Order: sequence, then structure tokens, then C-alpha cells
Amino acid sequence: MTLQWIALILGGLATAGGLVGVLRPELIKRFAEWFPRSTIPAWILTAFCCVLGAKEALGMNMGFLDAYKNYIFVLSPVVFIACVVYIKELLAPRALGGFLLLIAVPILQVARWQESAWRLVVVILVYLWIVYGLVLLMSPWWFRKTYAPLMENSARLKTVAYAKTALGIVLLLLGLFIY
Repeated sequence: MTLQWIALILGGLATAGGLVGVLRPELIKRFAEWFPRSTIPAWILTAFCCVLGAKEALGMNMGFLDAYKNYIFVLSPVVFIACVVYIKELLAPRALGGFLLLIAVPILQVARWQESAWRLVVVILVYLWIVYGLVLLMSPWWFRKTYAPLMENSARLKTVAYAKTALGIVLLLLGLFIY
């Protein structure tokens, strides 16, 4: 995957999410109330985390452990089942935090080879979500804490939605014309 496609995908997602916030803010409010304690999104995001973690582990140089890489295909589903069964506080924000951390790796690996200085837009965005992912992984209650001020004030929610839409359009333009 190229940085162009990454920017187009991220831009499309940000634009779509921002437009939902602009046009249908009640959907965002319902989602923000429903998501933190949901188990289905937590399981889905945990499955993505196990797949991404296995992919990264397969690509690593593990020295003398390289002989055991074949077992990653067995360990990944076992880790998923163990997470779902034994982690009592497997909350969707915590799984989202892990997903944000793991998805950042391939994006940053692609971005480092891009010659344009505009790649820093994606790099800065990814590092911001790495920080947010770490916060969510360690303290999932921050999900509600970051969204609460937006849910209480409709004008603030619309402002953030417009900013997200603008960021999405910038990423789309970068993907179309720069990268």
C-alpha cells in the first residue's frame, strides 16, 4: 500500500465521519454513549489486533525464535480467545487503543519512504493517534472523558465535526495531488 492510498482511505473516513457529525449529530451522541461498554466492537477490534500483531510478529527478526514463527498462526486465535474469556475489562475503548497502536506501524513504515515533506501531515496525525491509543489502552474511561465536553455542547460538536471534515478533505487532496 502506498501513502497515496493511505491518505485517501484516512481522508475518506475522516470526511465521512465529520459529515455525519455535521448532518446527524444525534448519531454521534448515541454512538458515544453506546460504544464504551459494548462487547461486540471490543471483540471485533481485538480480533483485528490479533491479526495485526501476528502480521507484525511474522515480519520481525526474532533471532533464535524464528524457528517458532509457524506457531504464530496457532497462537493468534488462542490469544484472541484468552482475551475475550479472561480479560474482564475488555472494553471497546481499550481494544480501540490497541488497534490504533498496531495500525500505526505499517502506516509509518510506508510514510518514511515518501520523499515529499507533506508526508509529515500523515505522520503527525498517526503520532497523535498513537498517544490517544496509549491513553485508551491504559485508561479506557478517557474515551468518555474526551467525548463528554462535545456531547454536552452541540456547537462544540459541530465545530469539531467541521474540523474533522476539513482534515479529511486535506488528506483526500494530499492523496490525490501530492503523494
